[in-house]
Amino acid sequence: MFIQKVYKNGNSIAVTVPKQFARDLGIRDGSEIVVTKEKGKITISPKRKKRVSGVTPKFMEMVDTFAREHEDVLRGLAKR
Repeated sequence: MFIQKVYKNGNSIAVTVPKQFARDLGIRDGSEIVVTKEKGKITISPKRKKRVSGVTPKFMEMVDTFAREHEDVLRGLAKR
């Protein structure tokens, strides 16, 4: 559990997400998240990607894991 401070951001308020939480959820700068409020609690979760025809959820999980583990290398390759 982490205690995070809420701060003003324009006309809204914001809170940061610990880096390890973001990494575990597969979210990063620019990711879309789903925010829900129920019974006095706020929940955030990553917006689920649309399923690609012919690709199994297991394969997508493997690709997501690979991308998280090798994020720096993939970003470097994308800049080439």
